[in-house]
Amino acid sequence: MPRSRCCRPSERTGLKLRLTHCLVGWKAKEQEGALLSEATEQTLRASDGWIMGPTFAGEYPADDHTKGHPSGYLRRTFKLFANVRPVRAWPQLDPLVPDLDVTILRENTEGFYPDRNLAWGYGEFKPTDDVAVSLRIITGVACDRFARFSLDYAAARGESLLHIAHKRTALPQTEALFIGAFEKLKSEYPTIALNLLRVDTFSSSFPRRHKEYRLVATTNLFGDILSDQASGLAGGVGLAPSLNAGSDHAMAQAVHGTAPDIAGKGLANPAALILSTAQLLDWLYPRTHEPACRTTAQQLRDGVAGAIGGGMHTADLGGGATTSTFTKAVIAAMRKADIAA
Repeated sequence: MPRSRCCRPSERTGLKLRLTHCLVGWKAKEQEGALLSEATEQTLRASDGWIMGPTFAGEYPADDHTKGHPSGYLRRTFKLFANVRPVRAWPQLDPLVPDLDVTILRENTEGFYPDRNLAWGYGEFKPTDDVAVSLRIITGVACDRFARFSLDYAAARGESLLHIAHKRTALPQTEALFIGAFEKLKSEYPTIALNLLRVDTFSSSFPRRHKEYRLVATTNLFGDILSDQASGLAGGVGLAPSLNAGSDHAMAQAVHGTAPDIAGKGLANPAALILSTAQLLDWLYPRTHEPACRTTAQQLRDGVAGAIGGGMHTADLGGGATTSTFTKAVIAAMRKADIAA
């Protein structure tokens, strides 16, 4: 969504934006010589935010400048240090936990992820054939900015309790840096209590005591796993949105992967990416002070809810809707809600 050359206002909300299509992944490699070309990167730099389609993790050539992981490269290069994953149950889909409502805040740029934790090379290697080493990088700078983001996020939403999921008993040095970043800021957020919670304790108790956990902040790998656990309890990753947020840019990206076995068949569920786009618009609102951002975001959420509530379910949700018919149902639900308003 580039900042310049604003296009024709939306008929429905007056939202002004310009969409530019860029290639990433295999098609970019074939047509532009890289998984993510320099031209695409420059387009992103000129944008406030962008919507990222599903990409592989580990199947691309490792000698590419993105180290075979375009998504991780973008998160690190553009300092998209906070991954926001709201997980809410959809009662229409008979989820395991019908009233689940939790948001996982995940540090996004370091940790155990080897494609983004070294300046050069790859943070996982084998000194000998039967020895493998994986580095976990935790820095004070990354912890401090993530802690600030998490507490600001809690304050903006009126949350009085922020859980910090950790494993300090096993990783005392790195987890102490992470926890310490939050504790340093406590006095600046007197209305928000911090609860230090071991990640294994959270994982085991969450299905039974989910109402106690509204907002959880944690490190990269733990956040990835816990948010997927929550998505499974709520109805599946096909409905799981996320936003990769930084100070200057943000990237909407669904939690799920590429599902290459159904590529081109019109079977993919677009709901998670639509909901991720709504998050991106929410992120844009305080930066642009444009009410249409919030209005459009809510219309997108209402559209997905209306489609699912009307029985329009894709194959991953146990139904027979195609990508196209589901999308048309979302649009119809948005129009219906607009008329009712």
